[in-house]
Amino acid sequence: MISQLLQSKFTSHIYGFFSLALALALTDAAAFAYTIEGGVEHVERMPSVAPELRAGADFHEDKLTNGASNRWLKVPNWLAGTWLVKTETAVFQKDYKTGRSSNSQTTYKARHEFTYGYQKDLQGDIWHYIGVPYTSKTSLSEYDEFHKVSLKDFQTVTGNEVRFRTLMTVIRVNRSSDTIITSFQQESITSYRPVEDGVIELTSSTKSFDAAGNPRHETCNTATIKRVKPYIAVNEKDGKDLAALFKDFLVSRGLTNLLPQ
Repeated sequence: MISQLLQSKFTSHIYGFFSLALALALTDAAAFAYTIEGGVEHVERMPSVAPELRAGADFHEDKLTNGASNRWLKVPNWLAGTWLVKTETAVFQKDYKTGRSSNSQTTYKARHEFTYGYQKDLQGDIWHYIGVPYTSKTSLSEYDEFHKVSLKDFQTVTGNEVRFRTLMTVIRVNRSSDTIITSFQQESITSYRPVEDGVIELTSSTKSFDAAGNPRHETCNTATIKRVKPYIAVNEKDGKDLAALFKDFLVSRGLTNLLPQ
């Protein structure tokens, strides 16, 4: 439960099947934000970024991530497999510095592939590994960008929707000097819903915060995504033995009756 001190007063709603009721005009009023159906709100502020991750500090990649927890989530069959995003449509934007908001729609290329479901239990249900905290790296032309993910909280997992909240610190590093150029934080609330076999709808709202924890920008995007590969067991990923971790998880939860043979 997000504390009252952190809860945002800005809210809108998703109705029906991801139709967005963002009845907004370009305005100076600071009265808009985003809530996925069910009442989940963005936080109003974030804690400050740690001093060692702020602009100007020397960057040490080996100090970013502690040991990840061994958490697994059972996912519905319609979400299992590998998915390819080709385009997204921005349907809402807010600049917190100026207070201006817009619901003008812009579609842009956003090629991204992701997978849900790594192991299957004895009853045939598919489980996804949630290895937080973790850090991912993307090498761009001008700098290296690191995403230090501290939380991935699945709030809704049903036959009609999977919704989760992610918190991360984004760190951009000058690769020649290993000096941090800038850093900021992001809170994302993402929801998937099935359309038909092999097709899902995405709605995602991302709110960014500066190094001091003040809100700076918010966007809401939608996309239609197609499955490009069916579920395939993944026994090893990023140097982790997922098959062994899954068995350890089931044993620790007293679910030995689900251990795969």
